[in-house]
Amino acid sequence: MILDIGIGFGKTLEHNLLLLRNIKRFHDFGCPLLLGTSRKSFISAASQGEPSESRLPGSLASALWGLSQGVQIFRVHDVAETAQAFKVFQAIQAS
Repeated sequence: MILDIGIGFGKTLEHNLLLLRNIKRFHDFGCPLLLGTSRKSFISAASQGEPSESRLPGSLASALWGLSQGVQIFRVHDVAETAQAFKVFQAIQAS
């Protein structure tokens, strides 16, 4: 069983940010966590109204936040870019 944090799905920007800020609480359920923030509209709402194809920076920022909070599974559109960001993030943490 996998627990999807549930970003999007008719939530407001405030709801999505609250979920992201509190990801660690979802670990209490004892299931692997899935985070799917890639290109979601909340990125545009929290930024400058970018269209979905221009939301890679926000997608990476939210995925890195999830990684830092112990999320194990990510749904992304830009696989190579996200993998590179994760590798650099993890290298920084390891030093």
